[in-house]
Amino acid sequence: MMKNLDAFLAELSDLDIRLWVEGDRLRCNAPKGTVTPSIRYQLAERKAEILTRLRGSDRAGDSSAKLMSISRSPRQGNLPLSFAQQRLWILDQMSDADSTYNEVSALKIEGSIKIDALERSLREIVSRHEILRTSFPSVNGSPVQVIAEHPANDLLVVDWQHLTEAEQSIELERSIAWEIHQPFDLARGPLLRQKLLQLAPEKYVFLFAKHHIICDYWSGRVFIRELTVLYKAFSENKPSPLPELPIQYADYAVWQRQYLQGEVLAAQVAYWKQQLGSNLPVLQLPTSRPRSAVKTNRSASCNFVIPSPLFQKIAALNRQENVTPFMTLLSTLNILLQRYTNQDDIVVGTDVTNQNRAELDSLIGFFVNILVLRVDLSGNPKFRELLKQVRQVALGAYSHQDLPFEQLVKELQPNRQSTHTPLFQVLFVFQNALQSSSEQLGLKVSELPVKKEFARFDLTLFLTETEGGILGEWQYNADLFEALTISRMSNHFLTLLDSIVKQPDARINNLEMLTETEREQKTMKSQQQKEQKRQKFKKVKPKVVDLSQVDLIRTSSLQQDAKLPLVITPNVEEIDIRDWAGKNREFLETKLLHHGAILFRDFGFDKLSDFEALAEAICPSLFEKYGDLPREGVSDKIYKSTPYPSEQAILYHNESSHLDSWPQKIWFFCIKKAQEGGETPIVDCRKVFQMLDPTLRKAFEEKQLMYVRNYTDGLDVSWQDFFRTDDKMVVEKRCSESSILFEWKSDGGLKTKQIRPAIIKHPHTGESVFFNQIQLHHAGYLKPEVRESLLGLYGEDNLPRHVYYGDGSPIEESVIQEVLDIYQKASVSEPWQQGDVLMLDNMLTAHGRNPYVGDRKIAVAMANMIHSTDLKY
Repeated sequence: MMKNLDAFLAELSDLDIRLWVEGDRLRCNAPKGTVTPSIRYQLAERKAEILTRLRGSDRAGDSSAKLMSISRSPRQGNLPLSFAQQRLWILDQMSDADSTYNEVSALKIEGSIKIDALERSLREIVSRHEILRTSFPSVNGSPVQVIAEHPANDLLVVDWQHLTEAEQSIELERSIAWEIHQPFDLARGPLLRQKLLQLAPEKYVFLFAKHHIICDYWSGRVFIRELTVLYKAFSENKPSPLPELPIQYADYAVWQRQYLQGEVLAAQVAYWKQQLGSNLPVLQLPTSRPRSAVKTNRSASCNFVIPSPLFQKIAALNRQENVTPFMTLLSTLNILLQRYTNQDDIVVGTDVTNQNRAELDSLIGFFVNILVLRVDLSGNPKFRELLKQVRQVALGAYSHQDLPFEQLVKELQPNRQSTHTPLFQVLFVFQNALQSSSEQLGLKVSELPVKKEFARFDLTLFLTETEGGILGEWQYNADLFEALTISRMSNHFLTLLDSIVKQPDARINNLEMLTETEREQKTMKSQQQKEQKRQKFKKVKPKVVDLSQVDLIRTSSLQQDAKLPLVITPNVEEIDIRDWAGKNREFLETKLLHHGAILFRDFGFDKLSDFEALAEAICPSLFEKYGDLPREGVSDKIYKSTPYPSEQAILYHNESSHLDSWPQKIWFFCIKKAQEGGETPIVDCRKVFQMLDPTLRKAFEEKQLMYVRNYTDGLDVSWQDFFRTDDKMVVEKRCSESSILFEWKSDGGLKTKQIRPAIIKHPHTGESVFFNQIQLHHAGYLKPEVRESLLGLYGEDNLPRHVYYGDGSPIEESVIQEVLDIYQKASVSEPWQQGDVLMLDNMLTAHGRNPYVGDRKIAVAMANMIHSTDLKY
C-alpha cells in the first residue's frame, strides 16, 4: 500500500534523504544503498506530486520552503556565528575549561595504510571546509568567526608497536580519556585533533576529536564519505575528484541571520507558541538519587537491541498506519515516560539535521537543530489514536524546523531552573548507522566505543537502524539514575513494543510493560500478601477489640470555628506517632489541604532525630539543598530557623515564593521555646486572596512582582552561602538558567532581579492563593527607624531586599498598608510548647516570627519541591 505524501516525505526525513528542485528535475541526496526499490518506485510515481508540493509550498505559506538562496559572503569584516554556534559559545564562556561539547571518535583500522595518502586526505578535507580551521574569538564582547588560511593541525602518527597488547589497551584508554577531557580553546583553535595510533604492521586506531561547534553527527557522515573518496584517489596518485564547494558554513551562518527575521521568523514563532504554549511541564522522572540544586552532567550509558523480527512487525504496523519508524518508536517512548512519571502531558526533544538545502548537503558544520514535541496522553487513547497524534505533531515540527532551538527558548521564555534543561528533559534520536566503502580499499574499519562523559539531558535514547535490527543506547545522568533503573527501563521499552505490535487497538493503559519475570514476581507477591492476611485473620481472637488507626489520635482546633491549624494529640498512651504518620499519609494529606496547617502536640518529641523521623514518615524525601537557611548540624535535611535579630519580627511569607522552586510542605520543631514571645504566626493565603480588593487583586495578577536582592554578608545570607559555591561562573550559569538578572558589584557582592507571580493556583486544590514574599522583601514593612537606617547606609538600590511590581514600578504605600492590614486580621498565633511540631502547606499558609526574649531554638524541614513550570498561573 502506497503511503500518503506527508508520511512518505517524513520517512525520507527519518532516513536523512532530502529532496529539492533544480529546474524541472527532482534531486535527491541519498547516500548509496539507502534508496530501496520501494522508495525509488514511489519517487518515480510521485515525482509530479512532489514537485508541486516543493514548488507550491511557498504559496501555501510553508515558511520552511521560503528559502532565499545561500550565496558566498564577503570575507571582509566580522563573520557572525550561527544561532546554534552562539549558544555553545556562550556556554563555553560560562564554564571554565569545559569539555562538555568535545566530540571524540575512534576507528579501528585493519589493513595496510598509506599514511602519506591518509595525511594528504585529511589536509584536503580541512582545506575544503573552512569551518574545520575556524576559531571564535570575541570582538567587543561578541563572538565572530575567524578562518585560518592554512590548516594548523596535521595528523599526529604515534607508533605503539613496541608495547604489549595490555600496555596498548591502557595507553589507548588514556588517550581517549585525554581527548574527552582536554578542552578546546574556541578563541584560538584549532578545534580538531587527529591521531593515528599504530598497534601492529596492519593494525591502527584513528582517533579524532573535535568541538561540537564545528561539526555535528550528521556532518561526520560527510567527513567519512570524503575521507574514503580522497584516500582512494590519493592512494592511486590521482587528483581529488571532489568538486569545489560553492559556499562554506560561514555563508550559511550569514544567510541564517538574514533569513530568520520579519515574516519568516514571525510565522515560525507563531507556530511553536501555539504548539507548545507557555507552560511546558517538567517530567518528574523517578530518579534513584535526589536532584542537586545545581545541574550535574556525569554520564553513563546502557545498550540494548530491538531484534530484527520485532522491528519487522513494527515496520508492518508503520505501513498500515502510514507512519515512519520514528513516529511509532516515539509513541512507545511517550507511553513509557507516562508510566514512569504518572504524567499525561509529555514533552520530548529530538534532533534533526536541518540541512534542508541542496547547497548544505556537502558541507561540514554545526547544523543540527532540536525540535520540541509535545504529546497529550490523557483520556487513555487507543495506541492507533496516539500514533495519529504523534504523526501530526511530528509532521508539523518537520515543516517548522527552521527556528533554532536557541531562538525558541528565547521566545517562549520558560521559567529557568538550575536543575533542569529548558523546555524538555528527555531527548530521542532515531538515526541510520554510518556507512563507508572502506572495505573496497582493502581496509576493514570498525568503530570503537567511546564512553560519553557528559550527559546533556536527564535521559537520551538513541536508536540506530542496522541490518541486524535496531541498536538502542540510553545515555543518562549518572548522578540521577542507577544502571539497574535504566536497564529495567530498556526491558520495559521492549515489552511495550512487543505488546503494541500484538494489540495496536488496545488502549495505552492496557498495554503490558512489565517483563514476564516481573509479572511472575508480582503475582507471587500478591499471593503471599493474601496468605499473610489469611494467616493473620486466623490468629485473631474474636474478643479482642483493636482501635483503628484514626482512633489512636484526637483532632481539635485551637479556637472554636478556627480552620487552622488542625491540632493532633495522642488519644492513647505510648503511641508511635512516626509509625502512625507513615501509615496515614493520605489522611494527613487530606487534612493538610483542607486546613493548611497541622500542629502535632504532646507526643514527647525532644530530639532532632525524632523530628526528622516524623517528617520523613510523612514525606520520605526531605529537601537538603536549601541555601537560605543554615544547617542544624545533625542532618543535611534539617535546618536552623532564620538567623534574624530577636527584637525584630519576621513578617509573613511563603517560603521561597520569590524563587522558581519552593517546598510545598514545611515543618517547624520547637526544641526550646523563648522566655517571652517568639511565636510562629500563620495566615490562610486563600483567605488573604479573598480579602484583597478586586482591583488590587487584578493588579497583582497582571503585573506580578520583581524581587531585587543584594547579597550582603553579615546583614543577610551571602551569595556564597546561598548558592553554595565560591565560583562566580557557577552562580552566573544558575542565574541564567533560572531567568534571574544578575550584576556583580565592585565590592564583590551580587545583585539579582527576578520576576515572580504574586498570585498562583494550588496544584492540588485549584484554589487561588496570595503566594509571595512582599512583606519580607519590601522596605515599607520595616520599622521606620530600621528603614531609615538601611536607606541611609545603602540607598534604595542597594537594600539587601526590596520588591517592585513586575514592570519595575514602585508598589504604592496604600497597597503596602492594605496588605499589612489583611494579614493582621487573618493571622493566627499560638505560643510554642516544647516538642511541638507545626506542619504547613507552604502554598496555602504563610508564616512569620514574632520578636522574642531569651533563647529560642526552632528546627526546620522541607519537602515536595514544586517548580514554577509545573503550574499554570
